[in-house]
Amino acid sequence: MSTREDEETVTLESVSSVTLSQDSDGSIILHCPQHVSERDESFEVTMTATSDSDITEGGVAQIQLLQREDTQNSEEMSPVSQAWFTTKEDKDTLVNKGHKWKQGMWSKEEIDLLMSNIQQYVKGRGMEDPAEIIFEMSKEERKDFYRSVAWGLNRPLFAVYRRVLRMYDNRNHVGKYTPVEIDKLKELRQKHGNDWATIGAALGRSASSVKDRCRLMKDTCNTGKWSEEEEKRLSDSVYALAGVCPGRAVTGGVSWAAVADLVGTRSEKQCRSKWLNYLNWKQSGGTEWTKDDDLNLVNRIVELDVEDENELKWEELAGGWSSVRSPQWLRSKWWAIKRQVANHKELPFQGMTSNPQVMPCTF
Repeated sequence: MSTREDEETVTLESVSSVTLSQDSDGSIILHCPQHVSERDESFEVTMTATSDSDITEGGVAQIQLLQREDTQNSEEMSPVSQAWFTTKEDKDTLVNKGHKWKQGMWSKEEIDLLMSNIQQYVKGRGMEDPAEIIFEMSKEERKDFYRSVAWGLNRPLFAVYRRVLRMYDNRNHVGKYTPVEIDKLKELRQKHGNDWATIGAALGRSASSVKDRCRLMKDTCNTGKWSEEEEKRLSDSVYALAGVCPGRAVTGGVSWAAVADLVGTRSEKQCRSKWLNYLNWKQSGGTEWTKDDDLNLVNRIVELDVEDENELKWEELAGGWSSVRSPQWLRSKWWAIKRQVANHKELPFQGMTSNPQVMPCTF
């Protein structure tokens, strides 16, 4: 433990006393109260000597555990962002405890906070490249990394993990798979099964990329334009699995994997996209989308006066709107409108909606 005389002075608040002792092997042991962890980096330890001599076997010195006054409030830590949960049971448990979390597209503010957290973590360890932690360190060496960088975010920890991987793995941005790569991917899958890291390395792509591509790939899938018979099978499958009469709008509550099994000639991604972007609207008697609908969408979002785009409830916005094909389709329309703004990626959501004149369709 060293002094901080040469560093900038920081006001500290005494929060607890702990004990420092030395065992027979010469190891110094820090004894903390149960509610404090010596691994918590928001705390510092300073020693107050009890005599002029060093600590001897069996000797004890009192020390103070000090906490910075500017430490982030523990209330800012979301239980959602501090636990690895991926199953429906895990999610239901958190929901039953009253927890909610953000899903879908990350806002600029969230990405900025995540980047700031990563840079602080790296700087605090005297490192330069976050990729060294993410891809080179063992799980044990980086075990506090993802929980640390998730601070202040109300996203599932697994979602933070996937976001970080996609941000720093250049192999995630290689582009669309070529027919040759698809054939090679099939061969590697036969040989290595679900060893995504090995398959990805052989293709020069990330493990998550090849995993996602295999999940959507079927040998029996057709490509190109859907036939009338395929569309009929898709409609019949969705209505049957949703338990509703034909002609009713269905935008959720069905397993697309199950739908794909019933259709037989298309992947779950193809089925989901075809239904939500076209057939759902066609079968329920929808009308064409117009420029007036663009303006109506912007105005409705502005009137909601929400601080974060993730607070938008697309199911409610889409309700009773005959030219909307699905809530997911409406969200895509909003993204398309935003992309017409030159600096939309730099503009925070609230700044954009509080000044609707920046939106091209309001001119």
